[in-house]
Amino acid sequence: MIVGMAIMIVAAVATGIVFRVITRTMQDVEREEVIGFDRHYAFVADDSESDFWQEVFAAANEQAKEYNTYLEDLGADLGKDYSTEELLRIAVNSKMDGIVYYGGANGKVSELIDKAADAGIGVVVLQNDVETSKRQCYVGLNYYELGQMYAIQIEKLIKAGAMPDTTVDILVDGDMSEGASNLIVMAIEDYLREKNGEEKDYDLPEILVTRIDAEDIFSAEESIRNIFLEKDTLPNIMLCVNSVYTRCAYQAVVDYNLVGQIQIIGYFANDTILDAVDKQVIFSTISVDTNEMGKSCIQALYEYNNMGYTNSYLPVGIEVVDQEKANQILNKKTNKAEEG
Repeated sequence: MIVGMAIMIVAAVATGIVFRVITRTMQDVEREEVIGFDRHYAFVADDSESDFWQEVFAAANEQAKEYNTYLEDLGADLGKDYSTEELLRIAVNSKMDGIVYYGGANGKVSELIDKAADAGIGVVVLQNDVETSKRQCYVGLNYYELGQMYAIQIEKLIKAGAMPDTTVDILVDGDMSEGASNLIVMAIEDYLREKNGEEKDYDLPEILVTRIDAEDIFSAEESIRNIFLEKDTLPNIMLCVNSVYTRCAYQAVVDYNLVGQIQIIGYFANDTILDAVDKQVIFSTISVDTNEMGKSCIQALYEYNNMGYTNSYLPVGIEVVDQEKANQILNKKTNKAEEG
């Protein structure tokens, strides 16, 4: 019994010493900083993992922090692939303070946006406008201006006399509205008519619009490769109104040994596309100000939350990046990396 009591006393003393050491150690550890936010916004974008949308999200997130707002990339960490429509429904039902949305523009999406608006949730739509909905703001391109820029590039590639024998294929998202794609075509035709001083349709190239109905990058790549398999109907010029389609078209031209035979005018300006423009596999590309797009959508939501209204349309800047400019941008990046 004496030995047993001695063991119990030693164990109690040892436990007390260990407890005091742990307590002192915990006191020395800094408490984890708890950050509180005034608002919670959801970022819902189709193909949100692409370079384009990652840049948009980064700019939006930076702006949100300035407003003490938490911006959540809603589909990033859910462990399951949800459609943008499903993610939009989650955002609405979660009663977010605001939603940034890019995706389909069908009737169900319009209903969900209306439901959000009726509940006082601000919704800003990016790139593909949901025109029939009660969204508060559309942040995106002026498609007529985009068409005019494409027309200038077409004019550089094709002589006026060869226009009637030229086929131009415009690759657009399956979700892009008819109005937006028609504006691009109209702008191209208006510009070329004005430059040629003729009003006759046969002085214009044949302009086609191909909708790429793709759920992911792999199906998009397959859809674009199918165009190249139709050897008798290959266009002379391919306009890509999407960064993913630009990359897929560029890769297909290389794989099928059609560099120089099919001229590509791309969209967006990441390193891969810039390198292709520098090597003239892609003739030129339209650079979209992703920083402006990201910050504008958060500013619009902030205005709506604080004042009850915001601008219904905020345009995003675009510019043409040709071989000379692509080379300058790449050299600047290389020099910066070497200095760093």
